[in-house]
Amino acid sequence: MTVLGIALLGVLGVTLSIRPAWLPVVLGVAAGLPASAGVAFGENGVPLFSVAAAGAVIALVGSRGLGTAHWTANAFAVLIAWSAVITALGPWMFAGIRVLVPRGGVDEQVLDPGTLQYSVSTVAQFGYLALSACATLHLVRVRGAVTAAAVALVVGTVLSSIRGVMVAVGADVLAPLVDTMPNIQYSETDPGDRLRGVLSEPSELATFSLAAAAFAVVAAMRANGRRRLLWAVVCALACSNLLQASSGTAVVASAVFIAFGLVVLAVRYVARGGTGTPWLVIGLLVAGIVALTAGDRLLAPVQEIVADKVGSTSYNARTGADTFSWGVVADTLGLGTGLGGNRPSSFALALLSTLGIPGTVAFTALAVGIVVAAVRTPRTVPAGIALVALLVAKVVGTPDFSTPILWVLIAACAVPAWTRDQRPAPDTGRLRPGPGPGPGPGPGAEHRPPPTPTSPIPIRTGARP
Repeated sequence: MTVLGIALLGVLGVTLSIRPAWLPVVLGVAAGLPASAGVAFGENGVPLFSVAAAGAVIALVGSRGLGTAHWTANAFAVLIAWSAVITALGPWMFAGIRVLVPRGGVDEQVLDPGTLQYSVSTVAQFGYLALSACATLHLVRVRGAVTAAAVALVVGTVLSSIRGVMVAVGADVLAPLVDTMPNIQYSETDPGDRLRGVLSEPSELATFSLAAAAFAVVAAMRANGRRRLLWAVVCALACSNLLQASSGTAVVASAVFIAFGLVVLAVRYVARGGTGTPWLVIGLLVAGIVALTAGDRLLAPVQEIVADKVGSTSYNARTGADTFSWGVVADTLGLGTGLGGNRPSSFALALLSTLGIPGTVAFTALAVGIVVAAVRTPRTVPAGIALVALLVAKVVGTPDFSTPILWVLIAACAVPAWTRDQRPAPDTGRLRPGPGPGPGPGPGAEHRPPPTPTSPIPIRTGARP
């Protein structure tokens, strides 16, 4: 076991035995370290989040179900069920077709693709999905998903910033603690290299940071006092990490997400009959002044990133991987290879090529439904916006379906839809006795039947003696 894995097991032991209310925070911390192993053996490792999710499985045993009938819960069930079926049967049904083997590396696999067969990745990827699904259900059941999402984004952002400073001064003391997954090829972390923080590569950090920045900016706008300041600091750190990652994923995903936000603002402006016109005019004027005075200097780094990326070996390999995966979709008749069967560059192509059209439709329905429900509920608005940002970035350039922050944000967005018209879940600590004598339900309360027509309330008359 790794150092972080030993620490996590100790915390899980305390949490599950005497402090179950801590579990959302524990899951959040583990989700903020997605590229670190809890258990490592040989050339394989189990991520911290999967170890923490095993604790959620234990917590779910014997607990009552959600009892929700919302259609997005049905989409979630269909997604998990179809993933199990196609992962079990896909490598047998389509054995021998050419695929991009996950552990072969994109650059090498594009030049020499492997063949579809059962592998360690097949079992591991479905195991990660099953554990993530259990963690999602637990977080929704105890209403701790928003807390877990906030903790995950803060932990990942702050530790990535701290590691960036350590790398810059040549004292990367976090490496032995966080770079512990044997089956992950970590990018270099020498001074002057692109920042990857506590994730595996700069594009992964860019994806994580875009979601963190989106969550933090919305949370800051909806908070007051010290909480607003704290979220503003997290937003600044996330934006700094995004810039230092110098990733093409960051540039494209940020542009798409900003364009999406502008469209939403325009629609809301029209729907509200022009409410907020002065602020809109001021915002446009400020943006125009900034563009005229500092536009070239602000765009220069972006143009440099795009120029370096387009035509590079990495760009060609990723584009080739996505193009090749369209052929995998056709070879599997739109059913998919099963999880762990093919690894392109884009999340959209990863869904289509591994889970096929049925899985892609189920996931899309789930994501759209819970995001719509989340943005209509004040407490989950930051999570809804962050999930949109994360999915945009993943579609651009990160294919992993088992990304911990993805499932934590799905849980946060699902809370309003899946717990509607239900009583709030009790604090998961031990039940406390009632207040004693009095009208409360606790031990010692005197039982008094309510007045009925056959037992009239006596009325005293006359002066007191």
